[in-house]
Order: sequence, then structure tokens, then C-alpha cells
Amino acid sequence: MAETNFWTMDRFPVVYEGDEVKAILVDVTSFAQMELIIDNLLNREEEPEDAILAASDVLKQLSAQARQEPPSADWEREIDEL
Repeated sequence: MAETNFWTMDRFPVVYEGDEVKAILVDVTSFAQMELIIDNLLNREEEPEDAILAASDVLKQLSAQARQEPPSADWEREIDEL
């Protein structure tokens, strides 16, 4: 399965000073999404279900099954719909 990384520099305008990258410009919607993701990661409490899933073979099976599925043609729209 091919993975597409949304958060790459080539998707956003880059500000250079000479030959050195100094900043990346993001729109307010993208910034809000990044802020939400980072906030969720930093303030996430450990859940017992995570430990159970990680200790079982179910996670490995689900991962293997997902890798066999063809990639979505419009994964960004599908994620936005969630």
C-alpha cells in the first residue's frame, strides 16, 4: 500500500533566506488541524484498551489486512468526512 504524507514541505509555501529554509507558511485550516493533532497527542491519557490491543495479535492482523487493501483514490476527502 502506498502511503501519502500530507504534512510535507512541498504542499506548503516555503520562505527562504539565501539558500536556507526559514519558514513554512500554512493556511489557518491546516494550522488548526496540526494544533488539534499535537494537542491530542500531548494530552492523551493511557487507555487500558491500547495495552490489551498491543499485547494481542489482533493489531498485527489488522495491520496486515489493511496493507492488502488498495489505497483510496481520494483519501483526503474520506478523512475529512470522518
